[in-house]
Amino acid sequence: MKSGGNHPGLRPTPVLAGLALFIVLAAPAAAALIHQQIQGPFADLRAVTGKCLECHRRQADDMLRSTHWTWERQRVLNGEKVSAGKKDSLAGFAIDVKANPERCLRCHISSNPRMEDPANPAADLVDCLACHDTTGLYRHGGEPLEPPPDLTTLARNVGRPTPRNCTGCHFADCGLSPVDQQGANAARAADRADVHLRASGPAFTCQTCHLAADSHTLVRAKTETDSPDRSAGCTSCHPAAPHALEQLNRHGRTIACQTCHIPTYGRDLPVLISWNWLMTGMTNAGLQLHDQNGFWSAGDVEPVYLWDDGSDQVYTRGLKIQPRELTILQGPGRKTDAAKISPFRVLYGTQLYDSKYRYLISPLLQPEGAPFPPGPDWETLARKGMEAMVLPFSGQYGFTATAGYRRLDHGVAPAAEALDCLDCHGATGRIRWDMLGFTQDPMGDSPPVSGEEQEAAPPEQEQPLPAEPPPALPSAQEPAVPASPVR
Repeated sequence: MKSGGNHPGLRPTPVLAGLALFIVLAAPAAAALIHQQIQGPFADLRAVTGKCLECHRRQADDMLRSTHWTWERQRVLNGEKVSAGKKDSLAGFAIDVKANPERCLRCHISSNPRMEDPANPAADLVDCLACHDTTGLYRHGGEPLEPPPDLTTLARNVGRPTPRNCTGCHFADCGLSPVDQQGANAARAADRADVHLRASGPAFTCQTCHLAADSHTLVRAKTETDSPDRSAGCTSCHPAAPHALEQLNRHGRTIACQTCHIPTYGRDLPVLISWNWLMTGMTNAGLQLHDQNGFWSAGDVEPVYLWDDGSDQVYTRGLKIQPRELTILQGPGRKTDAAKISPFRVLYGTQLYDSKYRYLISPLLQPEGAPFPPGPDWETLARKGMEAMVLPFSGQYGFTATAGYRRLDHGVAPAAEALDCLDCHGATGRIRWDMLGFTQDPMGDSPPVSGEEQEAAPPEQEQPLPAEPPPALPSAQEPAVPASPVR
């Protein structure tokens, strides 16, 4: 009998299998004993990393070449394949990263982003604790903890990354909330966040799907062999036709797995859905404001559904806008043959634009605490921000509405909670078929033929992104735009 992955004719014996399992389980324990012997004190994070480099220099060098460090990757943006990343582009809400390093680089895995030299990166600037802290006492890039944790204790208690480490930076983009609790609370939070994280189930870590050939150049996502530019991952573990009902398998040709299996986002804790700069310093429970910074949040939010082939259209610095229309900051690219109906979370904004030059303004943010001071002087913040961005500011400003569409690949619900036929089809279905280019619900009004729904062919024409908030978003959470530009 042939054994997959083994030499033909050889089969692993119980003894060899047991020995292999012992080695796998014993390695972390042996490493923990070595780490317990680390001697301090350490003056700063860079000194802790210096200690790590005594044994783990290769891992640090791998990290310096990874997307985690460079913040660059190949993407298809506005129809072109380019190398792009956060450092040389605009972050969420069109905020310039380089002009606001204390805010926008705080999730970068460096102990001091300002000291980085892109041409000659220093391995001892890699913050190993960001990914390897197991105590829960260390918070990379967040507000300082009081009292500050003892660095020697942290260095002695490093281990393999868990979802708690990863979600500290990534929860917002994933549509998840931080898994930053201990014990039973952490287990409940993980169970609710994504079925793959359940300790009683697959008990995945983020590395299960995002691990590259060498462990410190983590990949963003797996790709489909027939469409390398399209992010994927489900079929790495699940068969391409996983359902007993063939009709559902046919759906998979034009509908992404996530569409049915991520029915809502913000399942464990509320997530950000809008940032209204006009609301800075105000709170109103009726409007569901998260805090005094104008952040609006909600839980169990229904996604918006759009065609997606993995490419993006994005707002670029200096691009002229129509102030009375919704400006799309990020969304899926043109509909292609590889596109599937996919779920997106939406981030709405009410933010500054230059009334004369008609482009969005990237204001200067406060390095700590609230993004804007109480009663903000918008003209000064706009002028300083645009100077740092190296774009002219006319001195005239107003407020306009924006929206960014972010893919939902995390937050998978248990199979029993997946969407059913009438969740999407029929008079009360959640999907806006007209926004996807269909003239009617593709299930149609005619009775089923041979026990199956009638299917309409996917539309050929390119469809614009929605120019209005979806019905699933409560009216109280829609971005507020003034009736006339405000100066």
